[in-house]
Amino acid sequence: MRRATCALLGGAALAATIAFAAPAHAVDRRTEATAKDALRRASNDYLATDYATGAARLQKALRACGLTKCSAGTRALLLRDMGTMLFRNGDVGAARKAWLDALKLQSDVALNPDYDTPDLHAAFDEAKNDASTPPAEGGAPQPSGDFAHTPAAEQKAGTALPVYVEYPGSSSVARVIVKYKGAGASEWSRVQLKRVGSGWGGDIPCGDVIRGTMRYWIQGFDEGNDPIASSGDPKHPYTVPIRDEITSGPPHLPGKAAPRGCTEGEAGGGEAAACTPGTPGCPAAAQRTEDEEEEAKPHEVAPHEGGAYARFWFGVSGEFPEFLQVPAGDDVCKLTSSAVPANSANMYCTNPNGTDFPSRATPEQNAHLSQPGDAGHVDGGFRLGDVRVMATFDYALSASFLLGARLGFVVNSYPGQAAVTNGKAFGSKAYAEARATYLFGHEPLAHAGFAPMLFLGLGASEFDGHTTTVVTLDNVAGQQPVNAWITDGPFFATLGAGFRYAFSPRAGFTAAMRANLAVGGNGVLPTYGPEFGVAYGF
Repeated sequence: MRRATCALLGGAALAATIAFAAPAHAVDRRTEATAKDALRRASNDYLATDYATGAARLQKALRACGLTKCSAGTRALLLRDMGTMLFRNGDVGAARKAWLDALKLQSDVALNPDYDTPDLHAAFDEAKNDASTPPAEGGAPQPSGDFAHTPAAEQKAGTALPVYVEYPGSSSVARVIVKYKGAGASEWSRVQLKRVGSGWGGDIPCGDVIRGTMRYWIQGFDEGNDPIASSGDPKHPYTVPIRDEITSGPPHLPGKAAPRGCTEGEAGGGEAAACTPGTPGCPAAAQRTEDEEEEAKPHEVAPHEGGAYARFWFGVSGEFPEFLQVPAGDDVCKLTSSAVPANSANMYCTNPNGTDFPSRATPEQNAHLSQPGDAGHVDGGFRLGDVRVMATFDYALSASFLLGARLGFVVNSYPGQAAVTNGKAFGSKAYAEARATYLFGHEPLAHAGFAPMLFLGLGASEFDGHTTTVVTLDNVAGQQPVNAWITDGPFFATLGAGFRYAFSPRAGFTAAMRANLAVGGNGVLPTYGPEFGVAYGF
């Protein structure tokens, strides 16, 4: 379909070009009659919804008309109806170009009433309005921006349009592209500029430089392919009138000769003229543009505009230090007759070596905590909790959203056995979490730099905190130190917010504050702490 459309457009453009350049000669009656017959036969193709055949039939008639064998009016009708066939076949851009060529031949040509439908009429009227818009002559101000650029005063149709820019800013521009749209084009195309002297320069391909107005705007990107500079935009582009003949000197890049037309072989300066394969005079095997060559290269991670990114991310992270609120209390180490803590906060005590205090093996230690206040006092307040070390894995569902898991272990956790036996502690140093992470900004995984971050996780782990106190046994002279623990688990939810800094599209560092809510046999225990991590993407 693409090749067929290119061939049709090539024929149409050839016919239109001939019409403008050729001197008046007598019309060949037989060819003129054959062309009008093609118009009638194409109407049958239209009724049969065989639009490709109709377009091919009309293109053949245009070729037969050649330089002088058909009137301008007949050629305009052929182009008009060929545009209709292309529109119905789904190629709106090619249809607009055919209609514009028809309107250049005969400005008052109207849509074929046999084919007139609301959608077709609207598209044709849009092309007609575009054709009737006068080319920019300098009356309308050209846009300004970050680049220093003076657009060409005019350019000859079918000749590459040079664009040269300089960047006076302080940022480091690594790549400059021009996005352009020729007369009748429905979408923006682009060309990448090369380093030329102290600036960047390049040519808009000659096959896209057709009679009417060329519109374009300029963007600059840094090494991370983030846009950092621009001049103009889609609604306020630079404009250059494109004419069959120009009166000013032909535009050219600094230090180079002006480019020649598509049909003139090579451009000045020895470089092949930039043109679109399939247009008149452009070899079918023309070399690809620099942009096409770049896009044809395989990209492991997406260092180009449009934002590809690594999907699999592996790393390490840790939460340290963690803080939690330890409640105040007296006699926090005293046990009931059932050998469970007598304090309302369910605090458990251990000896400095990690064994349970009082011993659950015999009731003697607990019995000797006989005087009120002998079994330990805690003032309460924030205390250091656990340290968590994790291996991380995330899969990027998009350039902003990741799903993953954290597996690791807990350091500085509760060392005793009593709270585990009573179902008030997890009793394992293992850490497991499923996590969802969202990064804010435009495709943050595809670019270097900072991005705000939010994450939510669910998992299983131990959550503890302790403080040191002293107890007095009535059968022992003096006091001895113990640790009073608040414990919980195994389930938890975590919520965190912070930032991610990407050194490149493959490597990133994260820092966030997280809040945890542990849920288990000891009720609900909130903890807080900073989390740091690094990850590498594949």
